[in-house]
Amino acid sequence: MATLPMDGWTVGSIRNTKGISLEEISKNTKLKVSTLKAIEDGNFEVLPGGIYNISYIRQYARAIGIDESPLVQFYRARCSNGDPVPFAR
Repeated sequence: MATLPMDGWTVGSIRNTKGISLEEISKNTKLKVSTLKAIEDGNFEVLPGGIYNISYIRQYARAIGIDESPLVQFYRARCSNGDPVPFAR
């Protein structure tokens, strides 16, 4: 498991620096705190899979005010050949 990087930082540290809590993001995006934490930790196998994963990553990035593209690229690089992670069971 690797934390999502962003310009030498982790997205969790960027979020903390901006004073945004996971609970606040959850309230605004309707994503579970556990889902947001999994995104921060790069723990993609616990996400629902398919197109949902990229949507969730984009929502998270927007919520903390960062460019979503590097995070989506990181996700795709971590997944086999850019294929979405299969649905969690």
